Amino acid sequence: LDPNMQMIKKIVESGELGKIYYIQTGGGRRRGIPTPFKEVTFIRDETAGLGALADIGCYSLDMVLNAIGYPKPLTVTGYKSDFFGKNPTTYPNNPEYAAKFGVDDFAAAFIRLEGGIILDFRIAWAMSINTPGDTIILGTQGGLRIPSTDCWNGSVGGPMTIYKTIGGINYETQVPIINDGGPSLFDRKIRSFLDACKNGGKAPVPTSQIIYNQAILDGIAKSANLGREIEIEIPQI
Repeated sequence: LDPNMQMIKKIVESGELGKIYYIQTGGGRRRGIPTPFKEVTFIRDETAGLGALADIGCYSLDMVLNAIGYPKPLTVTGYKSDFFGKNPTTYPNNPEYAAKFGVDDFAAAFIRLEGGIILDFRIAWAMSINTPGDTIILGTQGGLRIPSTDCWNGSVGGPMTIYKTIGGINYETQVPIINDGGPSLFDRKIRSFLDACKNGGKAPVPTSQIIYNQAILDGIAKSANLGREIEIEIPQI
């Protein structure tokens, strides 16, 4: 529903980038562990299960997977850590939160997708750098750079750039941000879902895409716990 996300998909589907073979995506916050409630449900294992990986990692995965047609994920090597979350100095006003922290504040993964595509992923609630890098999509005929956001919000951080080599000369084409002035993205999501329910239409997001996205997150967590590459399990419904 985000016109900028739709533009990313249009660029990929246009064929201008050629065959997609490598994607880097992710994002995060320099300091942004969510503790908005006294019960700190976001950071407790028994109430959240996963941290940055599931809270904001799902958005960056969805952005690139949607652009390339949501190919089936095959295997994953995952990593997650909690260095900042378990450090009392992270919470100057509530150092006791560190003892309650039971999820990840950083996660990374190397994911193999159908079609020979490699997905290099990283996400953070806290890190000692301003960004783990922009999203890039590499194809045999061109590349696309999508600027990261200061605090991942499910959109893009600025004008995108297409890279091409034509006649031996390197070219760069900037793709401006689309501001359509319409309802907020969340309002559009809710409206599209309600319209589908009211009119008996299809779900705005196919079930298979949700399953693939969540299976990747689950696979990253399991691989990180095991310390090795695993096959991604796709549940049948």
